[in-house]
Amino acid sequence: MCMKIVWGLVIGISILHYAVMGYAGDYPSREAENLMSWAFALMLAYWCLADAKRRGYHRPYEFGAFLFFLWPVVLPAYLLHTRGWRGLPLCAGLFVLALLPWLSGVAAYYAY
Repeated sequence: MCMKIVWGLVIGISILHYAVMGYAGDYPSREAENLMSWAFALMLAYWCLADAKRRGYHRPYEFGAFLFFLWPVVLPAYLLHTRGWRGLPLCAGLFVLALLPWLSGVAAYYAY
């Protein structure tokens, strides 16, 4: 339950920030973009580590670091390995979640 709140806060704040900046016709600062992308990568790595532990998946020592720095590559491989083809919709959903703040900023920009 706590992890859902953290996911909601990080994604919600990112969407709000990008939407406000898009509505103002401006880009988010580089620091804000870095903070949001690092927070998303950290949440994703934490979730995958907890999921791997819950599923009994034997992971290498550096698995968390790989997930944090290379999540667009490692996440699909992990989900395919642990869930088979059923992991692809979850992977697609997580990629959409990563793009949602940017999409909200674009929508707010063109709505203005």
